[in-house]
Amino acid sequence: MTEAIEHLEQQVQLKPDSVELHQSVAVALALAGRNVEAIEQYQQVVRSQPNDAVTSAQKAIELANSAGLPQVVKEIEPRLQLYRNGQAYREAVDVTSPPKP
Repeated sequence: MTEAIEHLEQQVQLKPDSVELHQSVAVALALAGRNVEAIEQYQQVVRSQPNDAVTSAQKAIELANSAGLPQVVKEIEPRLQLYRNGQAYREAVDVTSPPKP
């Protein structure tokens, strides 16, 4: 399984915009018990495919629950509600501070 994950991760580096590859990596990572990394891949899918955001957020919540990560669940649940309402999640940006090097 490790070799398959490494191969998929290499493919993602070659095609970082491929939703299918990110989903494949997420599934492989989840099957390998690497839930935190799987959640990160699903979050990438959500960012690139807003129409799939509800499904991906639900999968991420399931993984976070099974991994015993309640804080991650708390972070994703409000986003899931936004997605269900057809709204996008946007992070607040502090425009008053200069960017860090």
